[in-house]
Amino acid sequence: VWSQIQRAKIVKEQPNEHNAAISKQLGSEWKILSDEARMPYIHESQRLKRIHKQQYPDY
Repeated sequence: VWSQIQRAKIVKEQPNEHNAAISKQLGSEWKILSDEARMPYIHESQRLKRIHKQQYPDY
């Protein structure tokens, strides 16, 4: 969830940047985020995972 938001921002600011470089940058930024800053994104990810399991139980 967090990476989707951040990736869109980076692509908008640096449209010619390679995807691999963006992924490296996102990984570095995620690592320096505090647990407190990460929690809203983790909770949203878990919520979306539960919804997906309900909608597609045999997936």
